Amino acid sequence: MPYPLDDATATALIALNPWVLTRSPQAPVQAAVEVLVQAEQARRGQPDAKTGALQVPALTQGNLLKEEYDVSTHAHHDGWRVGAVIADVQGMINVNARFGFPTGDAVLRATVESLSAQYPGAKVVRIHADAFAALLVPTSQLTVEEHLAAPTRERLAQDVRRVLPEGTPDADVPSWTVSLLELTVDAPSHWQVLGPLLWAELERTHVMERTGRARGLQRRSIRLDGAIPGPATL
Repeated sequence: MPYPLDDATATALIALNPWVLTRSPQAPVQAAVEVLVQAEQARRGQPDAKTGALQVPALTQGNLLKEEYDVSTHAHHDGWRVGAVIADVQGMINVNARFGFPTGDAVLRATVESLSAQYPGAKVVRIHADAFAALLVPTSQLTVEEHLAAPTRERLAQDVRRVLPEGTPDADVPSWTVSLLELTVDAPSHWQVLGPLLWAELERTHVMERTGRARGLQRRSIRLDGAIPGPATL
């Protein structure tokens, strides 16, 4: 039989997620427990139920990159390197209004499936509600290249059209902002630092592309050895 929670534990659970009092007024404790379970599942790498993509906690809190760190550290001496192809679905509010939320969900899932098919071995992470990053990690043996944006968009449109109603005009097929990143982390101390760093750079790459402050492949290098530069030579 279920283990009963004392009042103090139940109150603490609800305090962590006070919104359950309005969302689930009949069973707020149960709702709060479910939130904790879902968060732990996301951290351990359970895909998002709606899209099939990995979730951000798997990257920032989990061990998604542990194997990738081990492989790269033992095989390379020029830094830990990862590529990323970020696809942001544009106009999802219009897709949901035009076709309904089930079709909108199918568009998101088809986006993830298309990225997985285009970049086999990549780890696809849902970085925002409508944005996904295919991580070209060392074990995938894939590298990001300058020319990938256009063919990625074309393949996405081709794959997503299949989940839209037959006869949907081209104007109603969603488009994607595609951003490209190559990140090199020099001398990382351990794998736990990689996830938060990569997530921050994915965010920056995505924003730079969408706001027009960067175009094409964005290359960044971060050094983590703690070295302090010496005085400038005059």
